[in-house]
Amino acid sequence: MKNALLLLSIWVGILLVAYAMVYWDRGVEPPLPISVLEPASSTYVDPSGRFSLAVPSTWNVEETGTSVLLTDPSGEIEVAAFAVEESVPESALLVALGIAGGDEPSEAIAVAEIPPVGASERAVRMAGPAIDDGTSYGLAYLYEGETIVLLVRGADEALRDRAADLGLIEAGITVPASAVEETVPVEEAAPVVEL
Repeated sequence: MKNALLLLSIWVGILLVAYAMVYWDRGVEPPLPISVLEPASSTYVDPSGRFSLAVPSTWNVEETGTSVLLTDPSGEIEVAAFAVEESVPESALLVALGIAGGDEPSEAIAVAEIPPVGASERAVRMAGPAIDDGTSYGLAYLYEGETIVLLVRGADEALRDRAADLGLIEAGITVPASAVEETVPVEEAAPVVEL
């Protein structure tokens, strides 16, 4: 009888410990996964304050005196942003996309008005010429006689795979730059490649 009572008390103790482990701290939330704690993006602010961009957390940022180049982790997509002294956004995009200044394009260029952002007066989206296994396009925002140009080029598959990141960049542009405390660190080693 003594052994049975000892075994019963051991089993009751195990059950109480298990119950306490499972139900004791029901009010405490579990820790957040690492992916939730990392910011989805940061903000790049043009040194002259003309524009700011949302930058996906995994993208690289390189800056030269007049432009910034964002590159996806695979290196297959480039997004360049810069300001030019041009009061016609379509003209700025034609030059930036390499369509103007040479022979007339053989195809009609798709141009669409898009909603302006921030204090910009007008905004335009233009399809660019086809590149090796890819696509190029540009966005232009007119603000106080200058045009802020955003050029995107990359392989079609990479553009599809990174559509959410590109949407974040396009939706996160502010003209003029928004006041932000934290900016993206910029790598100073490599120069920006002309698009």
